[in-house]
Amino acid sequence: MESLTLSSPTDLRGNGDDLMQNALKAEIKRLSKKAFAKAERQKKTDQKYRARFEKRTGIAAGVPKPKRTTFPHRHFDPKFCARNANFLAKTIWHKVLTRQYEPTPAVNYQIPKPDGSKRSIMAFTIPDAALANVVLKRTRNRNTKRLSPSSYAYHPDKNVFDAILALTDFDAGGKLFAVQIDFEKYFDLIPTRYLTERLEDAGKISLTPHERHIFDRFLRHSHCDYQDYHKGRFKRRFKGTPQGSSVSLLLANVANHELDTALAAQSGKFVRFADDVVALCRTYEQAQLLERCFHDHCSNSGLKINEEKSPGITIIAGGKQELSSCPHFDYLGYRFGQEGLGVPEKVVARIKSRISRLVNIYLLQYLDAGFNSNRAANAPHAYDWDLLGLIYEMRRSLYGGLSEEELRAFIYEGQMLRKMKGLMGFYCLINDPKELRKIDGWMLSIVRRAMVHRNRVLSTKYGKNCPTPTNSQLATGEWLDAKAWRGGDLPESRVPSLVRGWRAARKHYYTFGLENVEAPTYVAYTDIAELFDY
Repeated sequence: MESLTLSSPTDLRGNGDDLMQNALKAEIKRLSKKAFAKAERQKKTDQKYRARFEKRTGIAAGVPKPKRTTFPHRHFDPKFCARNANFLAKTIWHKVLTRQYEPTPAVNYQIPKPDGSKRSIMAFTIPDAALANVVLKRTRNRNTKRLSPSSYAYHPDKNVFDAILALTDFDAGGKLFAVQIDFEKYFDLIPTRYLTERLEDAGKISLTPHERHIFDRFLRHSHCDYQDYHKGRFKRRFKGTPQGSSVSLLLANVANHELDTALAAQSGKFVRFADDVVALCRTYEQAQLLERCFHDHCSNSGLKINEEKSPGITIIAGGKQELSSCPHFDYLGYRFGQEGLGVPEKVVARIKSRISRLVNIYLLQYLDAGFNSNRAANAPHAYDWDLLGLIYEMRRSLYGGLSEEELRAFIYEGQMLRKMKGLMGFYCLINDPKELRKIDGWMLSIVRRAMVHRNRVLSTKYGKNCPTPTNSQLATGEWLDAKAWRGGDLPESRVPSLVRGWRAARKHYYTFGLENVEAPTYVAYTDIAELFDY
């Protein structure tokens, strides 16, 4: 879409008005349709879990009483917005042109973070979200070349893979110094004053007066928790960016543009992905200058450095050094070391947590409610449909929906894969799979131990038995007796392997590059649970 500059209400009669209103109307309809699809998926998920409960326990799950969906404001209602998309688009754009636009108060949801704190996510109405999306697309396309080439988040032509590869290209030619600084609650604490000054600087960013008005209103929008919405207990934002709105994506880049400029003026290499920044250089003196850039930026912008989470200057070396040293540094879900790219310990812990949760749900959780004797049996025809379900769920998560046969045919016969995504798609750049081998062994062990415990509970509580396969039987799929399967083709009963998935992802990367690998979103790469399903 061509960039538009509308400076007065009289422009309502111009062609620019039609283009903008049509874009808003289409986006309102798209978001409404997206909301319908989400509600339908949730309905099917509920039905799936009820059916799963009945199969595993033999007990009727029951059907919950239908609840009437209530919205805090009718502009959150996708049915209302879909029916009135044209009227809403005209109204909202007229308010923008007359400088009367104000976002409808957003709903503030507190989302738990891994460290125990909470992230504030704003849910805006469908028309406001549509306006934010349209404006972001226009302003981002117009300002793409103004952004630092070392900024990779929210860029239409860059993703997390580009950022990782950019760091691996740096040749230290000797000692390698890494400078990492963590900002304290970056999105929550960016001063509004600083952002406003940056948005008004035409030399830094190209915005129309109406786009500035829209950004200003989102920076000062009203909000409250869901339970307080009908009481009208709204608060107004006075700092930070509205996470949950797409305008926050551009604002996050604008807030760190001066840091990008300062780092680029120094020797070395830096990469920034939203608020995650790492800079590499060859000498301690250069590292000190890079570190000073962070402190100066915080002093000028009002941002704060998280001293507890900021490693500062580190020598990347295997042996003991005169300064703080470490054989690696972690960034964007990868571990950068002298031997190449690996998996950080934090990611390993989250993978294990995810697998442990699946094992508990499929093999142990339902035993307290009851047990359907048709679900499992031991010799002479051993089977366990819950174990098989677990294996398929693990495979979907780790392989991104690919089957064992598809991986085998690709690795050994060169047959094309229909897609490359999921956890192993993300980790296609790993050089050293030793941590993946350890996780593979751990997965076999935890599933085997869970089956032993499952058999103990079944025999004691229900007088039933289930298979208790060895690690080898789980790895090969031999725990399932073919005679117990009465369907068509035999199911794939092997426990999935991270190393096997990595081999396929690595071959795919070397054969086709990253063009056909689906990169995760910013939220996904920061939360390993999202990487299983992105």
